[in-house]
Amino acid sequence: MDRRPAGSALTRDPAQLRAVLFGLEMPYTPRALFGLHSSTPLAPLASFMSVLSVVAVMSAMGCQPEIGDPCKRSLDCGLQVIRQCDISNAARDPEGEGECVLENCSYGTCPKEAVCIKVYASEFLSQACDPAQEDLPDAEGTITRDDCQPSEVCLPEGLCADELRARTSCRRQCKSDGDCRDNYECKRTGFNGVYVSPNPNHPTVIPSDQICVPR
Repeated sequence: MDRRPAGSALTRDPAQLRAVLFGLEMPYTPRALFGLHSSTPLAPLASFMSVLSVVAVMSAMGCQPEIGDPCKRSLDCGLQVIRQCDISNAARDPEGEGECVLENCSYGTCPKEAVCIKVYASEFLSQACDPAQEDLPDAEGTITRDDCQPSEVCLPEGLCADELRARTSCRRQCKSDGDCRDNYECKRTGFNGVYVSPNPNHPTVIPSDQICVPR
């Protein structure tokens, strides 16, 4: 014999339970749906439902932060996608904010407003090399220039860079300073260890682009 009180009818019929949970009908009050007694305060529940409503409306309207938008934590960069808040330059920002990025990208994988950038650790850019001759054989098949270590590449700027320490991330693409937020400027890549991640189909071609960077 079912000794549950009449108020527990929500759990009595599985079909009704599925209908309620999946939004097919709502014959119960919020108290009954969340298992609350009549004396339970609704303020925390109302606050929680309010937050959910805001998130749902923003998602429906497509109000998702973009790469390069200001942030203080990764949650500021979106709930539906996995992005990070890079605060490495926050100290230079008037509001103390970082920028939304997407780490560990590769060529062609960034959102439409961004480009995949490969950054080599600047503290290791000290050994000079010749990109036109590094590791390339001469007419007799002899390699005459081998200035970089096996884990390094010779950058177009003529410095050896450690591939193992390189970091990739999606950064805000731009054509002018007007495309960037306040206190950021549009700069071209291709020097100081900052490059566009190469196309794997053409690994020897180093493309150039412009991204928003802190002033």
